Amino acid sequence: MSPENEHRAILEYAGEVRFGPVYYLLTVDEISFRERVFGGSYLWSPDSRFFAIQEWETTNEAGGPQTKLLLIDLQKKRECVLSRAERGFIIPRKFEGKRLLYSKEYPGRGVVKEFDIEFLSLERWENIT
Repeated sequence: MSPENEHRAILEYAGEVRFGPVYYLLTVDEISFRERVFGGSYLWSPDSRFFAIQEWETTNEAGGPQTKLLLIDLQKKRECVLSRAERGFIIPRKFEGKRLLYSKEYPGRGVVKEFDIEFLSLERWENIT
């Protein structure tokens, strides 16, 4: 449930990478993202309007991990890819006003990098169909 109990996100077990993490199917309220898979790292904005989650671009062990940070705007029914991690994982950390703080973790190299992005002004938002 979102912080203000307005929205509900359901992660349903879909599988796991051999010797790796679990991935899930996602439904938020009545919106199904079932043709895509997601990691277990997610974050609600304090006002419950935004839901940030790690989306997997592939479950292929040889080419992965390939993840991206997806932000869903539940008020306007739209989504935006904020960032990608080649051979790593993206973890949303904290909403600070119009900014989202997140990290990229590269387990094979033992590297963690911190980032932030002002997301409302981005022009790459797409309507959720």
